[in-house]
Amino acid sequence: MGPRESTAELSRLAAERRRSLERFLSLLSEREVCPYCAGSLLSSLNRRVSSWILGHAVLALEAEAGGERGKRACAGLRGSCSICGGEVPSALPELISDLLRELSEYEFETFKGGAVLPPHVHEAHDEVRAGLGIWTAESPKVTLSRLADDVVSAVTGAGIDPVRPDLVGLLDLWRGEVRITVNPVYLAGRYLKLARGISQARWLCPSCGGRGCEECGWTGYRYADSVEALIGEVAKRAFQAEDYHIHAAGREDVDARMLGTGRPFVLEVVRPRKRRVDLAELQEEINRSAEGKVAVVGLRYAEPSLIRTLKEGAPETRKVYRALVEVEGGVTDDELRRLEAELEGATIDQRTPTRVLRRRSDLLRRKRVYGVTTRRIDDRTFEMIVECDGGLYVKELVSGDEGRTRPSVASILGKKAFCRELDVLAVLTPRA
Repeated sequence: MGPRESTAELSRLAAERRRSLERFLSLLSEREVCPYCAGSLLSSLNRRVSSWILGHAVLALEAEAGGERGKRACAGLRGSCSICGGEVPSALPELISDLLRELSEYEFETFKGGAVLPPHVHEAHDEVRAGLGIWTAESPKVTLSRLADDVVSAVTGAGIDPVRPDLVGLLDLWRGEVRITVNPVYLAGRYLKLARGISQARWLCPSCGGRGCEECGWTGYRYADSVEALIGEVAKRAFQAEDYHIHAAGREDVDARMLGTGRPFVLEVVRPRKRRVDLAELQEEINRSAEGKVAVVGLRYAEPSLIRTLKEGAPETRKVYRALVEVEGGVTDDELRRLEAELEGATIDQRTPTRVLRRRSDLLRRKRVYGVTTRRIDDRTFEMIVECDGGLYVKELVSGDEGRTRPSVASILGKKAFCRELDVLAVLTPRA
């Protein structure tokens, strides 16, 4: 835009603002308007100043000038309004007080206000804007949202973040209440599962649905321990939160350990009253209270986008497993060498394992094995280290699952084989 165009645009904006003010003053000559409804109509006068402040300022100037318009301006400053019926100025003091009281129970650094108004207030504003031709006016709920922002920022020192604030405070003038939305805190790290018989996530008891029964020992859960709970309960106390959820780069079987460098995870801490704790101390407390069942390393604060990164990175993830394999009829050194040669670089066609069909779709997956090494334990048992694509079911890579996984250890050896123990030694994620 050149100098001439810039001058023309500035002139146009100045004329537009002048018309908006003149039309508002003509309205004020006939009707009372409160500062908040006035601010909504006058918002185009100065976008750098909150519109509710503009409304107060214009009414105060008119009240000082006197005359009939000044009398109506005085009435508006006292809360009389022909647009909202006085509902907005009469409700705001108590709602703002409630908002500040509820916010005082939370630790936060950023905030964003919001507002809900009765439909008839919006309709009245639409009629006034249409009648005056003030099309640049902002919605009254935007005016009140900015009021909440300004008050909370001034009282608490919180920054205003319209994208992802720690807290959102809603002034609901329709229902006469305040609602607080608390965004989660996200923690990232890697966990090691050092004992078997532990699920990754809390698994509700199928018999009672979490209510508690004899079958689950009145815990409400199918398994007494979970990685999620062993980490989350400690974090819940530290952050004074209501709940928590774990998001991880895949999952290991309940009877498998997660060793090595651990599995990347994000813990979502729900409705925390505190947002900042010493994570070194928290990690130490998690590891102490888990009593050798689970350990966490590298605990840090994270953005919620990391959850998507973990999930989207799944197709690129490789995993290294240790399987303790037992072969019916025994296995020779020559057979182990042949097994290594045939599985190295092999593409595995695997249908959804029989053991998980009741909760997973019956699909054909094509996964790759990148490397296999074996070590004899005795005549019937050997240890197998496998590096493969994430999502390959290693137990079925051993057993063949009645032909649903091919090739397999069983099909290559021509003998029945099963996985006695399984450990995950590494989760190799390119982006986590």
